[in-house]
Amino acid sequence: MKASSFLAYKYLFSKTKFNIVSIISSFSVLVLTIAYFSFFTILSVFSGLEKYSLNFSKSFDPDIKIFSENNEYFNLDSTEISFLSNEIGDSFYSKILSGNVLIEYDGIKTYSKIIGVDKNFNNVINFSSIISVGEYTLLDNSSAYTSYSITEKLDLTLFNSTGAFEIYSINSSYPDILINPFKNSRVLFSKGVFNTRNDDNENIIVCSLETAQSIFGLSKNSVSEIYLKNPNNRVNLKNVLKSRFKRLTVKSHEELNESLFKMMKSEKLIVTTIMIMIVLISVFNAIGSVIMLIIEKESSLKTLKILGMNNLNIEKVFFKNGLMINFTGLIVGLFLSILAVISQKQLSFVKVGSIDLAYPVELTYYNLIIVLFTAIFVGFTSSYLSAKAVKKLI
Repeated sequence: MKASSFLAYKYLFSKTKFNIVSIISSFSVLVLTIAYFSFFTILSVFSGLEKYSLNFSKSFDPDIKIFSENNEYFNLDSTEISFLSNEIGDSFYSKILSGNVLIEYDGIKTYSKIIGVDKNFNNVINFSSIISVGEYTLLDNSSAYTSYSITEKLDLTLFNSTGAFEIYSINSSYPDILINPFKNSRVLFSKGVFNTRNDDNENIIVCSLETAQSIFGLSKNSVSEIYLKNPNNRVNLKNVLKSRFKRLTVKSHEELNESLFKMMKSEKLIVTTIMIMIVLISVFNAIGSVIMLIIEKESSLKTLKILGMNNLNIEKVFFKNGLMINFTGLIVGLFLSILAVISQKQLSFVKVGSIDLAYPVELTYYNLIIVLFTAIFVGFTSSYLSAKAVKKLI
């Protein structure tokens, strides 16, 4: 161990002539520990909230969506279906047909959006994760899933034909709307209830693709959207799809939720900036601690010079002492923060309000890099500035 490192270590943990210097040094470590603990914990909490919000936004938003800009239906030909099968994989895309319908049940009428889905729908967007009543199974021509809002408004009976309700096509995007606005009707029953982003206002029915095509009088190749799951997170997949489906619009999940993503990024930037400012304020304790240690060791500095240490080596002693204070706070703070985050993920100590939902947290390398980069920059800068005080005494 070099002499400068040995002395820096000795000054950090040994008692000084004036006990107040040792107390201030220990207090500096404690303040930095709290600062870095708070920094990483808050970023982890924010990442958890971000992931929870974005996952919830994926209720009906896939990784990639292909649709007509005018919300019109389009026909998929055999070459396009083959392209999707070969490029994406048969189980990674789902054909969708959505529109508006009128619902009647037990004399009560209301309007709703209907979404016709094929057998791959659940694999593409994990629809089963938002079903709160019942379990997901493949849909047939007489069954459907209904949103919480519409189930409550109509007081639907679930799981059997006694709760059958009738739906009528009323979508202006489909043929013959002027000739016969209620061209087709169909009787369905609900086999489960799912949650939407806004349970109070969203009336949605999920039925089989064939049922939706029949209601709107369309052929089996007619769809309004294609949902795609991005296998292996391919970076160029969207561009490949754009070059193939030039007549249609191709958007990623981020683009479909552009406002939400911008808001989350802005909030995270603000939170990160605030936490960096808190760390900067906290590091002034470390600077003050090193400067007071330099003053307290004034007589020892002359002895060190007599023993052969030059001014640069003496500066290194206090530079390294400042680094030790900073990085001790960093290591202890990060350890406690990671321990707290893992405990929350595994044991769910903290709940959201009065509901039985664990407060979301997430460990990410990105957050760790931000904290480490901040600590390295602040630590080296503050240690350098405080070590320069030696020049005043030697």
